[in-house]
Amino acid sequence: MRICLCLDSSRLLRWHLWLAEALAEVPGDQVFCAFAAGCRPLPLICRLVLDLERLVYGFRGNGATDPVEAELRSLPPCPADQVDVMIDLSGQDPLAAGPRVLTPLFNGVPSEIGVMAALANDQDLQVNLHDTARPSQPWMARPASTDREVFTVSLNSALSCAVTVILKALREHAGAASSVHGRQTTVPSLGALPALAWATGAVASKAVRFLDNLARGGRAWGIGWRFDETSSLIEKGEAVFRVLTGSTDGYLADPFPFRHQGRDFIFVEKYLYSKNRGCIAVVPVGRHATAGAPQIVLEEPHHLSYPFVFEQDGQIWMIPESGAARNVSLYRAVEFPYRWTREACLIDGIEAYDTTPLRHEGGFWFFVSPRLWRSTSWDVLSLYRAESLVGPWKPHAANPVLIDATLSRPAGDFIRRGGRTLRPVQDCARGYGNAVTFCRIDALGLSEFAQTPVGRIRSGTFGCHTYNRRSGLEVIDLFGHVRGLREVATSYGLLAPDAPTSEARGQPPFWRMPGPG
Repeated sequence: MRICLCLDSSRLLRWHLWLAEALAEVPGDQVFCAFAAGCRPLPLICRLVLDLERLVYGFRGNGATDPVEAELRSLPPCPADQVDVMIDLSGQDPLAAGPRVLTPLFNGVPSEIGVMAALANDQDLQVNLHDTARPSQPWMARPASTDREVFTVSLNSALSCAVTVILKALREHAGAASSVHGRQTTVPSLGALPALAWATGAVASKAVRFLDNLARGGRAWGIGWRFDETSSLIEKGEAVFRVLTGSTDGYLADPFPFRHQGRDFIFVEKYLYSKNRGCIAVVPVGRHATAGAPQIVLEEPHHLSYPFVFEQDGQIWMIPESGAARNVSLYRAVEFPYRWTREACLIDGIEAYDTTPLRHEGGFWFFVSPRLWRSTSWDVLSLYRAESLVGPWKPHAANPVLIDATLSRPAGDFIRRGGRTLRPVQDCARGYGNAVTFCRIDALGLSEFAQTPVGRIRSGTFGCHTYNRRSGLEVIDLFGHVRGLREVATSYGLLAPDAPTSEARGQPPFWRMPGPG
């Protein structure tokens, strides 16, 4: 396939290079470059704000909006004869009739400034990819951002997401259109004073949070737990959880319960401030509201979290999150629960987060959230399948099956109830660990996936991004001012029965589900 990138010569950015390099890696693809007749650079105030952030936060020049003029100008020029696909990254007037044209819009704006305008107006981020091969059905995605108060961070997330959407559109819909269905979009002006005031306010907000951390211990993660043999939070609708927090040297999160030989344990991520990374710890708990001290059971040179513990073939296994090591590893209990050994690397070369296995129709599935380019890993869902636990693991035909900050990243083990399979997912639209939504899996196969959001957990003003239940032991985690907190009331509510369904079937329209509630 011959693909031409249409660029604005005043805006030759690193995310354009990410796209060009990813396209060039596809066998049979040829990548060319053409420059639009006019120039529409980022407004000076926007560039000044990005430069200010670079100074304040110490960014090192590898972001999505950093200029890479020499590398992009070295691409071969677009041939005179017709190319197969034109990707319009110039943000200018619609191209003349010709090949299939893909045009990314950021909150309705055909330029990176759309991301900045959305943040300044406190809007959720959206990426729409207009495709002349299917003019009435744009490809859509909802990226997350690790810090909505910093333009650079959100631009990294949204533009990484745009690369992923473009690659997916090219792979899943190879058809071409005979003409371009034009669009007219007016690029809004942020204005110098509002943009500068917003950036200054964001820096001031960070300073206030820093002082708050010193004065109050800051916001941190903790875990909640309760025993109830008869009914779960989902069945009761509301429940009170006891709260366990870390000591001053770190915090606890990602709880997974497990019962062994009549004893109950909660495996957790224990984050150590001194090492700036997480490890896996275990907390023994009793049926009479007693909890022991967290004891570290697994530590690696890289970050570990999300300790998914399960039993298979007479052995107890753990798959912790090890995205920083770019692999998915399997550990076996040598002396449960305190000694573990690494048995196998199940998937290598992928920065995958919160791997959650599922047995389904005789096979094994992994639900994971990968990090692509400078994205967050909060807004993408990919699936892998194998005949046995040790693989080989093969990617789903439609990966990534979902790009949506509200309904992608796993939030705990699957729940089987009433003949249905529910999947806890993290809602990260407004930040990491905002809430947990439960999705019913409607279809899962080699080339299909569909889910429908059906319920949601709320814990008052606290964030939450993990839910699990096993043998009557129910656990959640909490984000906020948890120091000194002893109990927290948590509720579960059903979503509207007509909540939208996300799906991937063969070569479908791309999907995005609005945030529930």
